Amino acid sequence: MSQAKEITATFLRSKETMRKYIKAFEKRKEPGKSHNPFLHAINNPQDQIIKEFDHWFIMVNNFPYDAVAEINHMIVTKRHITFDWKLLNNQEKLEFQILRDTYLKENYDVIYENLPSGQTQPGWFHLNLLKLKRTNLDEFMNS
Repeated sequence: MSQAKEITATFLRSKETMRKYIKAFEKRKEPGKSHNPFLHAINNPQDQIIKEFDHWFIMVNNFPYDAVAEINHMIVTKRHITFDWKLLNNQEKLEFQILRDTYLKENYDVIYENLPSGQTQPGWFHLNLLKLKRTNLDEFMNS
């Protein structure tokens, strides 16, 4: 798996979640340490996997974009491939399209793809699934 690069703070995570993410990120860089959250989910489905399909699974994001989303899951290929759309096979592409038009559309607001400059887990194909935080318009405009 490709080594994750340096992380920077965005405004998608709360400071508390960002602190946990930084700690986990630094731990992965220690000699002899490796943590692949996707492989961990496959090996521990009862802890991580929310929904499973033929070529994809949806898992909990332990470091969610909780500043903007009330739910942040990830859709991940079962097959270990790096994050590159060209590497998906026809079955994976077709199933993703079907899921996007049905299950994902019914359960999430946003499919969020980090481009290479923002990827800290480029070694396994995954996308973030977000259900955005919402409030009524009056409350938002008057806060």
